[in-house]
Amino acid sequence: MKRKFPILAGTTSVILSLVSQPVLAVWSGPQSLGGVATSNPSCTSLGTNQVICAVRGTDNALFVNRFNGSSWSGYQSLGGIVTSNPSCTSLGLSQAICAVRGADNALFVNRFNGSSWSGYQSLGGIATSDPSCTSLGINQAICAIRGTDNALFVNRFNGSSWSGYQSLGGVITSNPSCTSLGTSQAICAGLGTDNALFVNRFNGSYWSGYQSLGGIATSDPSCTSLGTNQAICAIRGTDNALFVNRFNGSSWSGYQSLGGVITLNPSCASLGTNQAICAGLGTDNALFVNRFNGSSWSGYQSLGGIYTSDPSCTRLGTSQVICGGLGTDNALFVNTGP
Repeated sequence: MKRKFPILAGTTSVILSLVSQPVLAVWSGPQSLGGVATSNPSCTSLGTNQVICAVRGTDNALFVNRFNGSSWSGYQSLGGIVTSNPSCTSLGLSQAICAVRGADNALFVNRFNGSSWSGYQSLGGIATSDPSCTSLGINQAICAIRGTDNALFVNRFNGSSWSGYQSLGGVITSNPSCTSLGTSQAICAGLGTDNALFVNRFNGSYWSGYQSLGGIATSDPSCTSLGTNQAICAIRGTDNALFVNRFNGSSWSGYQSLGGVITLNPSCASLGTNQAICAGLGTDNALFVNRFNGSSWSGYQSLGGIYTSDPSCTRLGTSQVICGGLGTDNALFVNTGP
């Protein structure tokens, strides 16, 4: 993989803790769900005002906690021996799938049908990264992992069975990030050996091959849908600012610096068509969010707190998201807005 575009260095950043906005969107404030987590969380929508968040516990089992629109269910152990951060994605209204790497480094998936979990199913393989899963539509999903040869491998679920692994090749040096581009379409992104961001698009039947978006990233990417055939991918640059790159269905916008000083991996989530939010931790370990309205970004808003993990944000309802992260006591905290 060869970088084709200029690096991200040289852009003036804005220290997050010094950023202020004249009008701040209202968030619920951090709510502790308790527990002692030993992984980054992964949260996904189950439909309007419904969410599930997953973490690994101190016994290395996977624990899930559901929000029904008014309250959380409390943690449910799904068991297993988890050796990675989880990745959960929606399969449609009240349905989801969560994927983890097991003790044998194979990929394991567990499906939620709205009332119960299926139990773990091994998809085999030897994963050398966290998984990244995204919806391809009702009862359809794709999960991606990096293999032992550092190539990206994808496995598709059609509602009843998995396709088996398909190698997309490449040499990936980060955890992947995949997001939907509409029914049966997706994009998966990862860093190359030059730390540039590479993307690969799936049109429902085949993959486009890797395209380099250039840049020098210092974090895993986070990609989210902006609607049919639209997406945004975010990375941290060499100056620790957050950079975003938008796909309009045919081409990428090029990197835009949102400034700030981001200390961990970012998380971006859709707020609806042409709307998104990206979150990251600042130098004070508070959670900062930046909102895209279809044409411009709001600027950073601090949601406070002291977080010790990467955040995970997912859509909650119309123009709302929920962001989860671990606190200093390793409990899971969630914050809803704007």
